[in-house]
Amino acid sequence: MPPWVAEPLRLTWIGHATVLIEVGGQRFLTDPFLRDRLGPLRRRGPSVEPEAVGRIDAVLLSHAHPDHFDRRSLRRLAGDPLMLVPTGLGRVVRRMGFAARELAVDERTEVGGVVVSAVPARHGRWPRHPGASTLGYLVEGPPSVYFAGDTSAFAGLGALAGRVDVALLPIGSWGPHSAPWHLGPRGAARLADTIGARVVVPIHWGTLYPAGLARLWGGPLDAPAARFRDACADLAPSTELRVLGLGERTSVELPR
Repeated sequence: MPPWVAEPLRLTWIGHATVLIEVGGQRFLTDPFLRDRLGPLRRRGPSVEPEAVGRIDAVLLSHAHPDHFDRRSLRRLAGDPLMLVPTGLGRVVRRMGFAARELAVDERTEVGGVVVSAVPARHGRWPRHPGASTLGYLVEGPPSVYFAGDTSAFAGLGALAGRVDVALLPIGSWGPHSAPWHLGPRGAARLADTIGARVVVPIHWGTLYPAGLARLWGGPLDAPAARFRDACADLAPSTELRVLGLGERTSVELPR
């Protein structure tokens, strides 16, 4: 039994791969990206104020790509968050002044009594940090939350079957294109069914887009969510789909 009283899980999709997970009295933030721009990309919707996000106990960093490992966003976080990072990224984060714990696949740690496990992901590495691996995370509630980070489909993800109550799955890319090493809407729906997630929340879509292009060709911003809805109805009919808007919150409570 966990050393805390189970309570409803609260999830807030802040945008792209950034989700605030509130469970067991702890506040986790995934792959924080709080800025309005990244190179030629611009954020859709209102700016994100760190004060609105609030104190963070721990950050889950999945890999070193700049839309997931954004140093400016990390420095804006309130509190003194612990950084949980893949093997090979700890030294970089410590040099920024943060406490960091490196994790490899199947390693576990605790944050305020909440167990977090590193799970496999298959994704390209960033040339600036070629030694940093890629991970997903399982926050073992209850309810348990699987944050996939960025990954393509592979057989190893089947090991999560029966362990996931809520899955945060990437369904798109940045900009209007599809990209390698990503699940996409149908791949994410297949994974939700494979692991038996009770609830799935799509992430990594509808947030970052090339400057000015949305006025001319904005359809790809919303297309992944529509395709994911159709894919879940076809491939994962027993999974409850919750599509959140930017900044929107939802709660999940285990059935008694």
